[in-house]
Amino acid sequence: MMIKQTLLLFATIILLFSSTTLIEARKTLYKGSNKPKIEPPESSVLNVHIVAHTHDDVGWLKTVDQYYYGYNLTNFNGGVQYTLDTAITCLLQNPNRRFIYVEIAYFQRWWNEQTVEMQKLVTSLVKSGQLEFINGGYCMNDEATTYYDDIIDQMTVGHQFILDNFGVVPKIGWHIDPFGHSSSQASLFGAMGFDAFIIGRIDYQDIAGRLENKQMEFVWRGSKSQPKYDIFTSVLRAMYCTPNGFDFEQGDTPMQTDPNLFDVNAQQRADEFAAIALEYATHYQTNNVLIPFGCDFAYMNAQMYFKNIDKLMDYINSNPQYGLNLIYSTPSIYIDAVNKANLVWDVKTDDFFPYADDPYSYWTGYFVSRPALKGYVRQNSQLLHVAEQLLVTGQADIPNVQSYIDSIMPLREAMGEAQHHDAVSGTEKQVVADDYAARLAIGNTATLNAMNNVLGSLLTTNSLKPLASPAMSFCPFLNISVCPATSVLTNHGTSVPVILYNQLGQTRFEHVNIPIPVANVTVSDSNGIVRSQVTPNSNSSLGYVLTFLAQIPPLGFSTYIIENSGQEESTMTEYVEPKMIKPSSSNIIFANQFVSVTFDSATGGIMSITNISSGDQIQISQQYMFYLPSLGDSASGQPSGAYIFRPINTYPFNYNNQTVKVTVSQGSTVQVLTRYWSPTMIQIFRLYDGVPYLEIEETVGPIDISDGIGKEVITQWNTSLNTKQTWWTDSNGQEMQERVYNFRDTWDLNVTQPVSDNYVPINAISYIQDTEKNLQLTFVVDRSRGGASLGNGELEMMLHRRTLLDDWRGVGEPMNESTQIVTTTRVIFHPINDQVQSYYRYFAQELQHPIYPTFTQSNMDASVWNNLYSGTYSPLTTDLPYGLKVQSLQWVDDTQDTIVLRLENIFQVDGIDTYDPVVINFDIAGMFSYLNVTSVTEMTLSSVAKLSSVNRLQWQTNSEYQQAKEDLYKLYPTKDLEINDQTNSFNIQVGPMDIRTYLITVTSNSI
Repeated sequence: MMIKQTLLLFATIILLFSSTTLIEARKTLYKGSNKPKIEPPESSVLNVHIVAHTHDDVGWLKTVDQYYYGYNLTNFNGGVQYTLDTAITCLLQNPNRRFIYVEIAYFQRWWNEQTVEMQKLVTSLVKSGQLEFINGGYCMNDEATTYYDDIIDQMTVGHQFILDNFGVVPKIGWHIDPFGHSSSQASLFGAMGFDAFIIGRIDYQDIAGRLENKQMEFVWRGSKSQPKYDIFTSVLRAMYCTPNGFDFEQGDTPMQTDPNLFDVNAQQRADEFAAIALEYATHYQTNNVLIPFGCDFAYMNAQMYFKNIDKLMDYINSNPQYGLNLIYSTPSIYIDAVNKANLVWDVKTDDFFPYADDPYSYWTGYFVSRPALKGYVRQNSQLLHVAEQLLVTGQADIPNVQSYIDSIMPLREAMGEAQHHDAVSGTEKQVVADDYAARLAIGNTATLNAMNNVLGSLLTTNSLKPLASPAMSFCPFLNISVCPATSVLTNHGTSVPVILYNQLGQTRFEHVNIPIPVANVTVSDSNGIVRSQVTPNSNSSLGYVLTFLAQIPPLGFSTYIIENSGQEESTMTEYVEPKMIKPSSSNIIFANQFVSVTFDSATGGIMSITNISSGDQIQISQQYMFYLPSLGDSASGQPSGAYIFRPINTYPFNYNNQTVKVTVSQGSTVQVLTRYWSPTMIQIFRLYDGVPYLEIEETVGPIDISDGIGKEVITQWNTSLNTKQTWWTDSNGQEMQERVYNFRDTWDLNVTQPVSDNYVPINAISYIQDTEKNLQLTFVVDRSRGGASLGNGELEMMLHRRTLLDDWRGVGEPMNESTQIVTTTRVIFHPINDQVQSYYRYFAQELQHPIYPTFTQSNMDASVWNNLYSGTYSPLTTDLPYGLKVQSLQWVDDTQDTIVLRLENIFQVDGIDTYDPVVINFDIAGMFSYLNVTSVTEMTLSSVAKLSSVNRLQWQTNSEYQQAKEDLYKLYPTKDLEINDQTNSFNIQVGPMDIRTYLITVTSNSI
């Protein structure tokens, strides 16, 4: 006993001394790569890469803050501050240990609480490679319901934090929990300079085949238009948690290696782990295998984990008969080792949707879950981009720009959190969904306050005399015909200037709808009165709707002044009274220069669409229906829930049993047909003058469950097109993906759920085609939905859902949300030709980046107001080339002269679905009216690394795909940035579906 006590005391002294000297040594660690060099073992030895990690959901069962500080640990695990505290301590104790961290939303919170001394120690761990940031976004975003703008934004916030504080850039994508994987996510990661993409969840049938055929790793061509962003992809053997039996933190049998104590089990435990490692290795092609050690909110007791892993590694590595070399590793070390094998890899060109984990459980319900939150996220994305653009272009006339940049950070961070795979996906508890919305609302308010001052400054820029900036107000409920800002129009002599901002890089000619309380109004701009139309609000008793065509410069604004004209009628304002349609009436026809639409007078339902330019016509019908959510059955107890869509039947039921009321207003500016069933189900068709699309506004919900039955509400379109069981959907708003009924590209589908196993995400665009007649019907939507084509000529999209049972995937409560949504769809019928994308790509951009209205009030008439204020603001010298989108325009934080500019070519290459010209040429130097461009540096997509300094790992693929890549580059060659000092030009070329990112230094001109 005395000997043991002496040894224990001696060991304690040694540990304390070692820890102290190690901490001192950490302060002077070398400055170099954060990725240490590891020599590959002999080919006869299996290199087992143990990756210690924690997966920290940025909200799910608890709010993001509750997860951070460890609220209610007895019921729900997760105290991220303790994980980081203890993991960092364990790394400092042993220089051989490694740990990866992913979610910067949490790490930023923890970092800001640390002392300067601790920050220095952590920085040394990052520099040495013991602590490595993997993925590095603000969260691990969802891939089905996110829009690509928001993916880029949240990754940029995280990467910028890492660069600013540690001077390193993540190199590996690590999406081990999202519920399916998108092609755009893979391509975006390639554009960020990532070397590889490691994923966790793929369909149970898909992974079974891959395991059997050693196809767990491959090169993913996420973009057919941009194969330069191909990315090596690795699928984890058994998801992301520690192998069964070795979760030492959660009570699995620890390693007992001390012969002086009972129950020595080192060999037994080593044998068990060796069997697991060797089994894992049978599914991969190199002598390397990655085995994750960790899980959700793991390592709160990091000492328990690391101490046992140390013992396991020491025992196995000291016994060569195992043929294993266990190392503390990271995904980047693992990928380097795989790359050195220099193998030829298969190429994947489709995506991983839909995802199922068993024959009865397709995770396709979350494509639509919580559609109100999905819409609110999209709206705040639009606001954030407006504010960021204005802060850049209006910098010369905005005092203290940095304070405004700081004021919009809460919205940036709230948007970053909202992209999490249990946030915008709608798979969180209700209290957590409310928390996401509250955070967005806080950021929204701060951003609107900043915009108030910015717009006010710009309005008074050219005033001949000093003026107080007008106070701005906003109408968050504009889409439901409520706008308090226009309520003053009830008084004669009042006016409401409306400042309309255009987020796009081309001059916009678009119709605007403004709720007003009175009918007698006029609308004018700086050139005089403009033509407008007033119609009683047909879906409520809230007054009238004013419609007029606005012209707005790129990245700028125009002001339109609405005045109460008293009892006078203006010849420029058309008043149209809605007519109640009787069933005996003849069919209703809406027509403009481009399209003619016929409606049935009895029901108001659509009957046909004619493209006037081509003369083509299709028969078409639409109806609202619902699926009955499964409650579980004898085949499987699996119900529908937040994640799972599992209908009881393969057919839906009629959703509306009430008698519909149909009203029609046909004016020269807009023709409106309203179908009113109840306050919870309203459909409005609008055909504007001079546009080729039919706009549909739908009010849905709250879904009635008074009968005790949940419902999953769809809109179903049936046409005379011969679509051959094929349809297309976008990938996160980018490239279109071909879908075929009951078919998968890479395995033979065993059909068990013929409805839900065909549902896929629709983020912005979906269409069906009749290739024999060269006709296409395109739907452009304002938020993420799920959809499928389950019959010839048919397309259905789910709009809303409410289920009454939990689906057993962890959230622990029904998806029983009583929200109402107002959602917008544009329907375009057009021929298929070499300019087919021009029919829908730009209109999709318009819907995702709508005109942003801001209101102020005045007691002066329009002519006086226009003489005092600058009603038009145009910060660009000219329109950008058609198809070129300003994807981002924002200040680099804490600078006054450097901005991030992302320019995107919105068109793609895909057979006949092209737009010519595809390569867009542009000179950045001449872009801005009020900013001089002094330097331009091309960066990776997240804007934290010079493109010229990035050397992505190269991967060999079969000759067919290599040739396709080379052929594409020949067809659409693009050059890197060309700088001409003599002409002060910065010429760029943007290829199809490419986003090019630049850091630009600027100086200001006076407006």
